Amino acid sequence: MDKLITMTAYRRPDYTRQVLDALAQCEGIQDWRFAAFVEPGNDAVIELVRSFDACESTVTVNRERLGLNKNTYECISHANRTKAEGWVHIEDDTVPSPDALLFFDWAFREVMLPDLKSHEGHQITIAAGYNKPSKRPPDDVCDACTTRRIFTCWGWGTLRNRYRWMITQWCFKTYSKFTPPFRNKFSKWRREIYPALSRFQNIGVHDGANDTPAGRRKHRTPWTATTRTPQFRFEAKL
Repeated sequence: MDKLITMTAYRRPDYTRQVLDALAQCEGIQDWRFAAFVEPGNDAVIELVRSFDACESTVTVNRERLGLNKNTYECISHANRTKAEGWVHIEDDTVPSPDALLFFDWAFREVMLPDLKSHEGHQITIAAGYNKPSKRPPDDVCDACTTRRIFTCWGWGTLRNRYRWMITQWCFKTYSKFTPPFRNKFSKWRREIYPALSRFQNIGVHDGANDTPAGRRKHRTPWTATTRTPQFRFEAKL
């Protein structure tokens, strides 16, 4: 399977460095391609993404600021142009766990390619690596994954037949958000699969596109995976 990771970045070199350092340590990174789409204006960020060499990599520096919405669309369009069979998208403040790419590999091959359904019978359209539960998942469910109605955009991925549908549904009405139209559609007929123990940490507090610093602090999850999970499993409910 040809697999691609895309990343959007702008003006936060400290965050970008943390994300890239963690991504370089992900198990299996050598089996992926990486493409960064960077907004102009911060040379430190551009230098960081250009120095990433953990796998085959390309960097596009936009000629002008596109905003988060259009820049993310550039990423999904690149996946389509290069015919990636599996595609994962991250942002410059979403730090992956060591086994994050193994989660996507498993979700693509064992859940989405066989077209397994949610417990309500709906298509599983994306795999989302982020989760913020109300209490720490017990050790015996840290390898478990299930489905939910929302669309979580902090470390997510999907297959070619699904992201091509997303391209046709893309909405450009907002400069800094792309998820609301998809969330409306997801709540009716589509689902995402996610791990009980988060495989991403959202570290973005300052200089983000949406909300306020206080609001963004709420996105941090108290628990993330720190080691490799030997095998994931799909549960109808947790």
